[in-house]
Amino acid sequence: MTRFRIVLVRIFLAASFLLLAACSSPETPVSGDAGSVKPLIKYSYTGPPMTVITGVFPPWTTESRITGYFVTEELPPATTTDFLDPDIVWPFPNIPATFAFSDGARTISRDNLEDVSKDTGRRIDPNKYEVRTFWVTTDVDGEIVAWDMLFVHDVRRSTLLTAHNGGIYGQDLTEVDATHFGCVASEKCTANANYTSQGPVLPDTQAAGSWSREVVQTSAGEGS
Repeated sequence: MTRFRIVLVRIFLAASFLLLAACSSPETPVSGDAGSVKPLIKYSYTGPPMTVITGVFPPWTTESRITGYFVTEELPPATTTDFLDPDIVWPFPNIPATFAFSDGARTISRDNLEDVSKDTGRRIDPNKYEVRTFWVTTDVDGEIVAWDMLFVHDVRRSTLLTAHNGGIYGQDLTEVDATHFGCVASEKCTANANYTSQGPVLPDTQAAGSWSREVVQTSAGEGS
């Protein structure tokens, strides 16, 4: 009788061990929804050619345009996303970690950002900027249809702006201080492109810039 009880105990322990091994098997699904991982999307902008250019020897031509991109999780449809919300606070934690905007003479990325200054005219390094605006609005398909990005080195002489209100009007504007980025002028060089969603319906206006998007990463460590 005692031997029979010992056998039963051994059978019970063996069954328990197998059950525990099965529960700890690597084939057991991990808790959580793997499908909830949002893809990273690269949103790229191509602006219209500049039409009004000033300066003795400006660093742009009428072939120049503002281009840029930023990488973030897929933007929700029919939504305005303000990357500076709720406040413009250094180090701008909500701005995409990866972005760059260029006018052909200079490129501004996160590495060029610094804290907001009360007197931007005292900023010495021409490669340093603060962010004044950085928001986009999407339509029902998730495409960007309105936007506003403004980078400021010196609010009076060195800025880069691309903005479209989602209605009719928009503008790409870049300006640099004299002697910087190849500009020769008494004060500054500027390049401007005014555009409307209806195309060149007014003097010195043209079709608006456009955005495209592509998946650059679908999950951690997995490229497109």
